[in-house]
Amino acid sequence: MFTQLFGNFLLRKGVVTPEQLLRVIKAASNSHVKLGTLCMHAGLMTPAEVEKVYLMQTQVDKRFGEIAVDEGFLTASQVEELMENQGPHYLVLAQELVEQGLMNHEDVERLLYDYQTETELFDLDMMEDHKDKLKKLVLNFCNLADIRNADSAISYLQLLFNNVIRFIGDDFTPMDLVPFQQYVTKVATSQSLTGEYQLTSAIEMDEQTAVAFASRYAGEEWDEFSEYVIAALQDFLNLHNGLFVVNMSNTSSMELNLGAPMDISNDLYEPEGYTYLLPLAYTFGTVNFLITIFN
Repeated sequence: MFTQLFGNFLLRKGVVTPEQLLRVIKAASNSHVKLGTLCMHAGLMTPAEVEKVYLMQTQVDKRFGEIAVDEGFLTASQVEELMENQGPHYLVLAQELVEQGLMNHEDVERLLYDYQTETELFDLDMMEDHKDKLKKLVLNFCNLADIRNADSAISYLQLLFNNVIRFIGDDFTPMDLVPFQQYVTKVATSQSLTGEYQLTSAIEMDEQTAVAFASRYAGEEWDEFSEYVIAALQDFLNLHNGLFVVNMSNTSSMELNLGAPMDISNDLYEPEGYTYLLPLAYTFGTVNFLITIFN
């Protein structure tokens, strides 16, 4: 999730366009973090030193780590430790910004520092802190401070991010969460939670995106829109909301009731309550989540 929100950070800073970011995400899905990127992230080498080693690699048949050790930039044990650790996955996105000529190593190093400062990710490798850091990161992203039961809303969004990564894929960037009162849907399904906490969520997208989303979720190779696609969208929403109901019962002793999914395609959606649009820009299209929170 730190990787996806790094993409949102890049958009907010205006350093890439949405189209450029999607190209970077596609390329990053087939890449791994290079040792030079890891060295800069760990503060063991400067961008200039990394560039020097890359240049030397074009002249001698040696690995990056071998040259860095020969030049006195790293020790052999540091190379081994970096290779074992690999660092956070959002470094791959940062690396692709350089690979695609969108910025240089110095700019990327500065952006990484700003992102880690803003989100307090310097101690991300301390796993006991991981969940708290993710919660704070999502809270800062969503800005739901004015909503009663904001903790429950944040838990819902954390689980949503986890589930789309788990069942659909991690090749997306969340766009900014925005409030709305009316929304004209294309392909869409909704479901309500009632009880001690009330929430209605919907998933919406165009037909082409729906086919790709449903194919990933169902593990099928569908190429045209059908009732199977609608059923897959409803099943995903029902699965996600069902897991949220179980989590709330286990962690907060909060009993919630889950309604049946409803088809709201090609309609004017006007829910009551605090309603937000959360677009997830996937490489295959934009998936919109419409979330209504009742105070």
